[in-house]
Amino acid sequence: MVKFSAVQGRFSSMVADKYQHFPIHNWRNEFNLARSMGFDGIEWIVSDFSNPIFDPQTRLEIIKICRKTGIEITSISLDVLMQKTLNRFSDEEIHWLFHHISLIAADVGLQRVSIPIEETSGIKDEKTMLQVKTKLQMINFNYRCKPFSLAIETDLKPSAIGDLLREKTLEELGVLVDIGNAAANGFRLQEYFKILSKKIYSLHIKDRMNKGGISVPLGDGFAEFNFLTKNIEKLTNLKDIVIQAYRSKENYESDLQNAKKFLQNILLNKSNYIKLN
Repeated sequence: MVKFSAVQGRFSSMVADKYQHFPIHNWRNEFNLARSMGFDGIEWIVSDFSNPIFDPQTRLEIIKICRKTGIEITSISLDVLMQKTLNRFSDEEIHWLFHHISLIAADVGLQRVSIPIEETSGIKDEKTMLQVKTKLQMINFNYRCKPFSLAIETDLKPSAIGDLLREKTLEELGVLVDIGNAAANGFRLQEYFKILSKKIYSLHIKDRMNKGGISVPLGDGFAEFNFLTKNIEKLTNLKDIVIQAYRSKENYESDLQNAKKFLQNILLNKSNYIKLN
């Protein structure tokens, strides 16, 4: 069964006016809120190297909260790696991240870890592509046998993603497709589904205006929800769907509830494929 989650922080007020950041002031309560709203889990956000998931005592607390609430950490997004291109992080930094994640993965139901290769960490030239590819090969070699899958989230065009993931040394890697970002970047979902259907491990659900436009409530932008509804069953290796939708400063909980209702409505006829509580 495909897991249905919301990205961490969407249940909470913003941290220092940041649109997406680890909710240091409310992360424990987010598990209770996720349960009350009918989610299977949350996508844990690692904004920096001081994240609580890296502390041994706090990891035990996180495991207890997952067991008590029944809410899993279905995925982890390494936002910390968006600060610069992947090749500019040392092997030691990358190993440190994945080693500590590996220590908690089996106990919290972790299915996916995503590596951002977009925006500030995006690939702009062939030299960077080769260097980033080397880092991905290292990550894949060392962590492909862990209980979680590895996926990249990238603003590369679908054909370039396909070329990258066809590399024999990267064949275990998948891709996380953000349908709002795809629309904003001028890419069609049909391209992703045609080239990458077996490689799409996860979907981020958001809506944006085209040509790099802002995030808007689901249905108000250019995200191709109609195509998604008709074709989602083609994603045979899909592991999770994560709401990462528009959030306002004051009404973030109702924004998330509205996004969940919207997604339930468009996927209602897919109830045998995905269970939305």
